[in-house]
Amino acid sequence: MSVRRPDLWSAWFRSFAVQGSWNYRTLLGSGVAYALLPVLRRVYAGDPVGMRRALEDHLRGFNAHPYLASLAVGALARAESEGEDRERIRRFRRALSGPLGSLGDRVVWTRWRPFCALLALTAWLAAGVSPLAATLLFLVLYNAGHLLLRAWAFRAGWNEGLRVARVLRRWPPDRWSRALT
Repeated sequence: MSVRRPDLWSAWFRSFAVQGSWNYRTLLGSGVAYALLPVLRRVYAGDPVGMRRALEDHLRGFNAHPYLASLAVGALARAESEGEDRERIRRFRRALSGPLGSLGDRVVWTRWRPFCALLALTAWLAAGVSPLAATLLFLVLYNAGHLLLRAWAFRAGWNEGLRVARVLRRWPPDRWSRALT
């Protein structure tokens, strides 16, 4: 059965909760499976054995930056909807796990968050903005970037599927990251 737009919206919204069931055994794996559940239900409607197999695969260990996990969710949703081979999906998940953690840490924690904090501090100390306004500036700016990154990642994952390496090669946030540095 083909995946519908509401299934994708649901998967994207659920990707915000990938850390909700974080544990040392599967890391973000159970969160990714939770995010994929609406898509899996649509794809495996009427096939409980296939659904169980797919869910067990996605419940395995997976590590990524929480904001870029949506790229994996989008790509895996596409792979499941296209009926890709289970082994190929498993290999893809393993291959994607590490790079998404590294890229996300490099872009978000070492560049975007410090840039937003520096901008808010500059507004407070140099421009005379109140501490509350500077805090609000930080929160609005940081979360706008965070939401844009998640939306871009999910869309790129869905559009490219298992060919998502093409997107990562021309990684736009890397250019943004260099500009911020």
